[in-house]
Amino acid sequence: MSRLGLYFCAPYALFIAACIACLTLGEADYQGQSILMQLPIMLQLALADALGLGQAASGVAWPDAWGLFITPAFLLLYASGALIERGIERRRAVPARPD
Repeated sequence: MSRLGLYFCAPYALFIAACIACLTLGEADYQGQSILMQLPIMLQLALADALGLGQAASGVAWPDAWGLFITPAFLLLYASGALIERGIERRRAVPARPD
């Protein structure tokens, strides 16, 4: 288990939880709810649109879109944190050269 990978995932998870809390508490009108549902996956939707997949992504229901876009985002965040942590551990493990 990578601590840094989990640290990378935590802010995104808290952001998603905050959006869901605002939706659940009824703090937003219909348009605000739509925006709150888009916020956690907005970057992924923009990337899909830039790759020419925007039309295909527009027909996906919100729960499916969240599962389709949030899961790879968590995997990418965790993997990048784990890779950085592994690199740091390798640097620490290399003994210093005697001069």
